[in-house]
Amino acid sequence: MQYNRTGQRGMTLIEVLVAFAILSGIALSVLTLVGQNAQYMLTAEEKLLASIAADNLLTSDLARRETPSVGESEGSVTIAERPFAYRRIVVEIGERAVMIDYEIRREAGEQVLSRASALKETS
Repeated sequence: MQYNRTGQRGMTLIEVLVAFAILSGIALSVLTLVGQNAQYMLTAEEKLLASIAADNLLTSDLARRETPSVGESEGSVTIAERPFAYRRIVVEIGERAVMIDYEIRREAGEQVLSRASALKETS
């Protein structure tokens, strides 16, 4: 059996371009996935910090001897050097209890990131 030494072996230009297109598509998909994962991590961290803020504010109210006054109040709190805005709603429940509800948002945002509620016996 004789081989033709003058014949070329290898990939054609079309095959190389198709392989390059497939690899480019895979690389683009991986980069998109990494970007989405990074965005998700930032959102999850922000919600965790907002939850910590809500729990801290509510625990502080529950630990005080005096009962907060019925109504709404707003303020700001900083957790891990991130500012958050809160709204506290206190509603009278019966004669001897109030419900305290906290909503935590970004400082300049409308979306509620976390919420915490508890009942407290009036003093």
